Amino acid sequence: MRSAPPPEAGYERGGVPDLRGERVLLLPPQRVEGGHPDLERELVYALETRGPSVTWIGPEALRRRVAANPGMGLDPDGLPVDRFLSGEIQRIGDPLFGLIYRLAALEDATLAVLPVLVREREEEDGARVVELAVALLHPRSGRVYWYGIVDGVPGAAGDLPATASAVEALARRLLR
Repeated sequence: MRSAPPPEAGYERGGVPDLRGERVLLLPPQRVEGGHPDLERELVYALETRGPSVTWIGPEALRRRVAANPGMGLDPDGLPVDRFLSGEIQRIGDPLFGLIYRLAALEDATLAVLPVLVREREEEDGARVVELAVALLHPRSGRVYWYGIVDGVPGAAGDLPATASAVEALARRLLR
């Protein structure tokens, strides 16, 4: 029996709720296989700029909070996200659920944006396109509201404008 090919850019499942007025945990990108080194900073900037009515709790704030609570044993940079890469998920289970639940509880977050994978895809002409696979979750129930793969414009490997265009595409999708 053949398994389905992995999803490509443009794939999405579920719907994005209105984020206005919500406290949203923006987790660090988990698996990074390309893109510019300033990817995380670009991601925070794009979401904060496009969604000023959302209270964003970004990766740096989250890392500081976790460092201040070492007994919780949390690492926002090393979450077990491989299940997202092997099939559709309606609801996350443990250990990922427990980790995100505790991270969200630290900040009283009502939603969580989890950048699962960042990768570069090579085009036929040799240009590279940054793709982001991202999940929008309810941290208290584990429900996956939305999962999608967005991409940006072609550029050179590790190109900042190509990376920025991918995070802008994500911001446009999450914040309409």
